Amino acid sequence: MNEFPSRRRVILKHILVNCVIVALLIALGVWCYTQGKTYKISLGNYAYTGEDGQEYPALEAVEVIIDDKEPVFLLEDDSGTGEATGRSHTMVIELLDEKDNPIESRSLQFSIADLDDNLDVNVAEFWRKAK
Repeated sequence: MNEFPSRRRVILKHILVNCVIVALLIALGVWCYTQGKTYKISLGNYAYTGEDGQEYPALEAVEVIIDDKEPVFLLEDDSGTGEATGRSHTMVIELLDEKDNPIESRSLQFSIADLDDNLDVNVAEFWRKAK
């Protein structure tokens, strides 16, 4: 009759399996939360001082598109908000002419971790970085 496992061994296996299932569900929940979280990003088109000490002007008129979502139109010294879902993103900045037609377009990859704590983005600075 030693063919059957002891009752204690069976109970320990059940506890171990349940603990593994709970740990996997917690890990799945954390992963889903971080991948699906939407951040409100403050977009500003302002003049700034670069790392080299030079003063760079704001762009006259731009359209900012984050992850193929609705574009945000910004004039010089203007601000707006955009949404970014997940961790890594693609920002497309289009420089516009007087008739709001795109003159030049630049694309830039960024992540939420690259931004400061209050999620501010200076579009003119990102435009220069995207060269």
